[in-house]
Amino acid sequence: MKMSGLSFFLVVLSVIFALGNFLFFPLPAVPPSAAPFFIAETSERKPAAGSKEKEAPSLESLLPRLQEIYVTRANALLTGADPEKIVPLYDQEARLGRWALSHEQTKIAYMQNWAKKRGVRIGEAKVNLDVKWSKLQKESAEFNVWQTLVLGYQYPDEKDRVNRFGIGTRHSVRLVKKNGLWLVQRDWYTDPLGDDTLVPKPFPADGSADLNIVLSNDPNNGTPSNTSASPNLVYDRAGAVRYADRFAGLAVIDGERKYNPRYRDLNGRGGDCTNFVSQVLGDREGGKLPMDSVWYYRYDGRGGCGSTAWVQTDSFAFWLLSGGRAVRLAKGTFPEVGLPGPKFPRSAVRELQAGDLIAYEEKHDIQHFAVVTGFDSRGYPLVNAHTADRYHCPWDIGWDRTTVFHLFQIKEK
Repeated sequence: MKMSGLSFFLVVLSVIFALGNFLFFPLPAVPPSAAPFFIAETSERKPAAGSKEKEAPSLESLLPRLQEIYVTRANALLTGADPEKIVPLYDQEARLGRWALSHEQTKIAYMQNWAKKRGVRIGEAKVNLDVKWSKLQKESAEFNVWQTLVLGYQYPDEKDRVNRFGIGTRHSVRLVKKNGLWLVQRDWYTDPLGDDTLVPKPFPADGSADLNIVLSNDPNNGTPSNTSASPNLVYDRAGAVRYADRFAGLAVIDGERKYNPRYRDLNGRGGDCTNFVSQVLGDREGGKLPMDSVWYYRYDGRGGCGSTAWVQTDSFAFWLLSGGRAVRLAKGTFPEVGLPGPKFPRSAVRELQAGDLIAYEEKHDIQHFAVVTGFDSRGYPLVNAHTADRYHCPWDIGWDRTTVFHLFQIKEK
């Protein structure tokens, strides 16, 4: 995956703080707990003996406030919610506090517009927090927090059916105590709900997700049940989807949240999206596509490494087409691939199957890859991805109206 301007900014800032004994975005190793909080390393500064200085607060005393902050922000994403409710959470006297508030307001505005344009109502938000590291002082507290955010949306005439998707994010947070209240003074993270795009303030394209295409009562909801049954098939679509769901990281809704430890995690090293999609296609537990001299992963005890075509977006796209592993079904902006047209009466994107791929181009360069893992109750494609983590997420969410989408159909034979 290419690194966006915001992602580059965050990485530079992380290096600065690392030099000051601050650990920024630790590499994943231990999966989060299913409980509301998972507490890892904590550093509390104690006052000297005989000092009148108050002790630093305990982590347990701050967790309710941390939970309140993230829940309030998640609830602001719901359709019809008042976005102003998040304003009192921030230290607006600090520059980074104002930046964090603006960042969150941009995301909220994007999600409200996306839901309106797609004709859905976001009615559910659930937060799970995993505190990986903390440094506590009397008037300030710093955390590394991993968040799993589950959002649920409905179509207007489907009152009893909720489509849920997961988003995983890694936060570097600083709280300060002012007038007895802990406020957000810094919150650095890359969010799939608007940060992957290179557009500073993205805006979703026009077009409904509801084309009155209601799926049958297929229990797999469009996901192939056993496409690997034929010995003539090279690509195991069902295996690819199972792999993508198992290793979707922090975005997994139910189950263990992890990456496959057999592969090096490239978060913070340019992005892990293409590395993940390559795993989905080629791992022995995934799609089982055979590696070759261009597209391959070399395993070793230190995590191994992938070839350029394995980890880099444009090289991977070139390998897919030049190597005959895929065909590009369509390429275009949302109206061109996401809405019905003369060539694709159901829209081009609805012609994809689970196990196919979508690439995201901006400024004439592919920035991101995701794998189709299913379809919602109206046949709208859902994707899984890394950097940042997504699980059964609507395929276009977080991207701008100017984004160009490449739809790749993987050849099965």
